[in-house]
Amino acid sequence: VGFRLNAQFAGDSATINDAYVDLKFDPRATLRVGKTKSPIGLERLQSSSSTAAIELGFPSELAPGRDVGVQLQGDFKSGASYALGIYNGAPDGRDGATANPDDDFEVAGRIFLEPWKNDANALSGLGFGLAASTGGKHGNGNNFLPRYRTPGQVQVFNYLSDVNADGTQTRISPQAYFYRGRFGLLGEYIVSRQDVAAPARGIEDTLSNRAWQLLGGMVLTGEDASYKGVVKPNHPFTLNGPGWGAFELVARYGRLTIDDDAFPLYADPAKAVSAEHGWGLGLNWYLTSNFKLVANYTQTSFDAALGATEREDEKAFFTRAQFSF
Repeated sequence: VGFRLNAQFAGDSATINDAYVDLKFDPRATLRVGKTKSPIGLERLQSSSSTAAIELGFPSELAPGRDVGVQLQGDFKSGASYALGIYNGAPDGRDGATANPDDDFEVAGRIFLEPWKNDANALSGLGFGLAASTGGKHGNGNNFLPRYRTPGQVQVFNYLSDVNADGTQTRISPQAYFYRGRFGLLGEYIVSRQDVAAPARGIEDTLSNRAWQLLGGMVLTGEDASYKGVVKPNHPFTLNGPGWGAFELVARYGRLTIDDDAFPLYADPAKAVSAEHGWGLGLNWYLTSNFKLVANYTQTSFDAALGATEREDEKAFFTRAQFSF
């Protein structure tokens, strides 16, 4: 039996990110019960201490965050892993509500393959998989419909106030990564289809939003890159000593596109963008295996809908000091 309880102290009040119990019958079959990350987004499933950039990429705006449910997961010696569960259902890019707000449920699953994981060849760092979810959503507000953000965390898309989630939401996400020596590359694509309606106006539709990203990195000091970041610097930082830790340079490009049919019946083109796309650069300094300093610069451009005035480009600079224990 294992468990995880992870608190979040940022913002105005403390919240619980993860709260689950694992019943480990076998490495191939572990039952997880509680609040955990939904098994969809490849970058979202990384630990926050392992992500190459401070903020997540555009596909994570369409993938669900943490949700309450029951999940069966397992790993095989062949390099295959899976997760399959039933959850309350979270909106795109957000955590689900603690209670089930509409009595609907969502089924989500993921299979990921690393067929050469245990081989000492050029493909040993290759992994690829497919994730998907489907479930009902019926209601209005933030627990049902998404609000998409920029890399600088500014909201640039939301639905009109009289629009409801009114039917099925499905997502599908092909995803892959490749790590070889000091180099790494992560890519993912996701489509989110949502049934929506405005009952007072007698209209309904199914809207498909999509996003993708490529994220590459190179460890300048020679350590191996991995999905878990630089696990251990060869020469940890020491005062008055020769060690400086490990340095990693990362770059990202991606795009998020809103369904054209969202405008103007379900979203206001004067307030919501039809697409956002941009790039980012970052430098990660791993002083030790549990202390990391990060600096990121991102630049994002926007496409306006139906001839509306285009937003100015967003230029953002972030830093983070991260201590893990």
